[in-house]
Amino acid sequence: MKDQNILYYRLQLVLLSLIGIVLEVVKYGGYMFMYYTILSNAMVFLFMTYQVRLMMTQPKSVWSAPKVLRLKAAVTMAIMITMVVYHFMLAPIADDFWRVENIICHYLVPALMFLDTLIFDQQGQYKIFDPILWALTPLVYCIFALFNGLVTKIPIPDAKDSPFPYFFINVTKYGWGYVLRWVVVICVAYIIGGYLLYGLKSIRRKVRP
Repeated sequence: MKDQNILYYRLQLVLLSLIGIVLEVVKYGGYMFMYYTILSNAMVFLFMTYQVRLMMTQPKSVWSAPKVLRLKAAVTMAIMITMVVYHFMLAPIADDFWRVENIICHYLVPALMFLDTLIFDQQGQYKIFDPILWALTPLVYCIFALFNGLVTKIPIPDAKDSPFPYFFINVTKYGWGYVLRWVVVICVAYIIGGYLLYGLKSIRRKVRP
């Protein structure tokens, strides 16, 4: 695909991620940034804005450099876990699933980001330990969520487990054993998913003569 078409695709992804974030914040308030969903969508918005800017001002050797693509893979994994956790753990108990902003943030942005990384980015750019490093993102968020739930206790309106954003992080209600099991499961699944992405992006593509 021509670089110009890739640029248009990425501009749409920037716009879509921004729309999802704005809709969530305008409708429900700034506390939405306590949720991993909004933070991961913000990561997509910021990174893709950065990459689009590089595409518009720098040669391809810069915006497709290994360090840029490795960072992008970290963002891709961060938003993909948003979709996976929501779909399998939170969607079944959601009261208001069919909201435009919900579909954008949990499904459209993750899917489009994954396709962008899978299709447009050069193969063989990641290092063998990158998937483990990518797993730091949900781990840091869990620490942040636990700190808020136990120390700062900033209330999250409409959250059933406030001041914890998610039920599986509510250590006060379920105990440390329950929460740590979920954290381990999520991190292990995250690392496995990271190595799947690593494997897909390590496959050599045949170059047409």
